[in-house]
Amino acid sequence: MKKTGNKVASVFLFLMLMVILNSHTVFAATQVTATVDRDQMGIGDAVTLTVEVESDEDFEGEMPKLPRIAGIEEINSVMGGRQSSSSMSIINGKASYSKKISQAYQYLLSPQKEGKFIIPVIDVPVNGKTYRTQPITIEVKEEFRNGGGKKKNQAGAGGRRFPPGFGDDEDEDPLQGRNPEDLFEQMLQQQQRMLRQGIPGIAGIPPVDNNVPSKKLDVNTNDPFFIYLDVDKREVYEGEQVTANWYIYTKGNVESLDRVKFPDLKGFWKEIIEEVPALQFQEEIVNGVRYRKALLASHALFPIKAGSAVIDEFRIKAKVRNLTQFGWGKSYDVTKASRRTEIKVLPLPQEGRTTSFSGAVGTYKVTLRTDATTYPANQPFSIRVRYDGIGNAKLIDLPAIQWPEGLEVYDTKSEAKFYKEGNSFKEFEILVIPRKMGEMKIPSLELTYFDPAQKKYVSSATDEITLQITEGTAAPPSQTGGITTAPQTEQAFVPQPILQWPEFSVSFREYRLPLYFGIFAFALLVVIGVFVKQLRGLTSESEVFALAGIKLEKIEQSISQKDVRKAGSEATNLLYLLVANLAGKKKADQELHILVKDMTSRDQQNYLERINALFDYFQLLGFSPEEIMQNTLSRKPIDEQFKQLKVLTKEIVDNLRKEDKNNS
Repeated sequence: MKKTGNKVASVFLFLMLMVILNSHTVFAATQVTATVDRDQMGIGDAVTLTVEVESDEDFEGEMPKLPRIAGIEEINSVMGGRQSSSSMSIINGKASYSKKISQAYQYLLSPQKEGKFIIPVIDVPVNGKTYRTQPITIEVKEEFRNGGGKKKNQAGAGGRRFPPGFGDDEDEDPLQGRNPEDLFEQMLQQQQRMLRQGIPGIAGIPPVDNNVPSKKLDVNTNDPFFIYLDVDKREVYEGEQVTANWYIYTKGNVESLDRVKFPDLKGFWKEIIEEVPALQFQEEIVNGVRYRKALLASHALFPIKAGSAVIDEFRIKAKVRNLTQFGWGKSYDVTKASRRTEIKVLPLPQEGRTTSFSGAVGTYKVTLRTDATTYPANQPFSIRVRYDGIGNAKLIDLPAIQWPEGLEVYDTKSEAKFYKEGNSFKEFEILVIPRKMGEMKIPSLELTYFDPAQKKYVSSATDEITLQITEGTAAPPSQTGGITTAPQTEQAFVPQPILQWPEFSVSFREYRLPLYFGIFAFALLVVIGVFVKQLRGLTSESEVFALAGIKLEKIEQSISQKDVRKAGSEATNLLYLLVANLAGKKKADQELHILVKDMTSRDQQNYLERINALFDYFQLLGFSPEEIMQNTLSRKPIDEQFKQLKVLTKEIVDNLRKEDKNNS
């Protein structure tokens, strides 16, 4: 019995010892929570998800990885500053200390469709241990957009941990929370209302101009600023132009702008009308409130298929400074997005459509011309076909032409441009070689386009051209395209003199040490320069080469999956990347025709013709209406064009590597 009692006591003491040894772990509480600033919102609105870690001991943590949520887009993420607090309490004459350390992580999310969504459990690593948050349910409906849903206050006792406006949609009111019964506070509120309405004489606001335009918009005028999308049409035919203008409206002063997200514009062929380098503000009264308005961007959009096309949101983060009753208030960051806008796209009618219709929607004319009417046989000359009009002439393809017997078509090049006014052109230059003498007739070309204003197909045709082919050279042109070059004459070999060291009149020994030191210093500078350049280039050139390979793989995969649209868009992006690097830029943030101007003349001669041809082809596959895309595929199979793209990419990448190596 004694032994048994000793054994029980030993076990009890052991358990007590383990509790004491692990008391730090037991009582060292760590809590992880996840909250959202709103659980009801509209499509494209911003919701801020905050994950907070709180512990009574110091900890190491990293930004949790947010699980992918179908229908929810992660716009941005930021880690807040670490906060700590300590307290002391005295009980029965004994002092005890406690401290709290907290770290917050914040994510800006945007729902892309209606419905109920669950933000799943998030794994949060803390000191090598993983903690898990609780799931959160949010509801997305269009009626909740722009503040229509319920919001939650996250300030708590510690106040804001992040700059105001990170996902915020409400205005930061300097009068919020004050007692409205106070006479002085009532006066301040009255002045604030006067400020918002633009009453003259308050805080330096100029008198209201009665000529300022006024309009009604479906927006929340309590916001410090908002982004508004103005479209000229909400119902169009397939391929018809929709002009989209994005404006920023602000009641205060915008100190900086950051374009967080530009619209993807999926389902549209896009042409840039204007992207302003600097904001030009003008006044406008919206729903009775005075605003300053500036254009952000203006695009011409052409829907590529019938049905419904959505212009998604344009998201801006701005640093704004609002007027208060005492003048300009403090600046803070606010994130806003334009409202998604649905465009109804009508199918093109079948009635009245002819075989000469190639997808042109708008109003156009076609011209056919040559530089002369008489040409010698076996000598190349050009025939030009040009389409001009209102609409997107870039979508027009050259129809099949019944060329006269004896006329050999050698090559075809095209050039197209879209102007700010909405008109455009596309011109084909066809290089031909007459192989026999006599009269040749270039046949008339017919163009059929769909006019949305008349809601019918309209046809126009050119006159035929009669050419006289006279006697020319008997020998056919060479394989280089009939372009003759001057014969090169042999030059006699002239021996060059052998380089000799100059004779020095002074003793080399006198300058040996300074010379050695100079050579060593020069070599050291060269080595340092090469090393620095390589460090700078590691994240630029190598990334470009890797990205080109990744894009080629994506294009090949899309072709194998019969996803022609994706293959076309990826190939277009790849060509932008290659041209940007040939132009000495690391970012393709300009139109292609602007980028090519910064290419060297040698690169233009080597690559430009192939770049333009491939760009036109893949752009038609990625962004043209279905009928034009199918016609393009039947005329030029994608497999052959992809082979040419791979060859061109390899040539350009090898050339960039060689230049980078030589510059190093």
